[in-house]
Amino acid sequence: MKSKVKYVSKKRLYPAFGEAHIGKKVVYVRKDLPKIVKKFVKEHELYHLKDKSKVIFWREIKANFYGLFKRPLGFLLCLIMSLAPSRLKFYFNRIVGKE
Repeated sequence: MKSKVKYVSKKRLYPAFGEAHIGKKVVYVRKDLPKIVKKFVKEHELYHLKDKSKVIFWREIKANFYGLFKRPLGFLLCLIMSLAPSRLKFYFNRIVGKE
């Protein structure tokens, strides 16, 4: 089955920038993001579809490096955008297992 990329509203994913559904082979990317960030997020989420790791922290590191090598400027802007309080709270909650 070929992977699909769907661009969705901010309301659908906030505070996340993207989301991967492994079983459905579909990734969702927020359409309100800057173009270079959307391209990075797309690569990041597509990587998740093929990653077999069960450890979320390791999965995120690998997906970020994959996206970094494919879309370095998008990675940098995404990194800057991720310093927003809502994003930092989102990351914190994922790390401590609240999401």
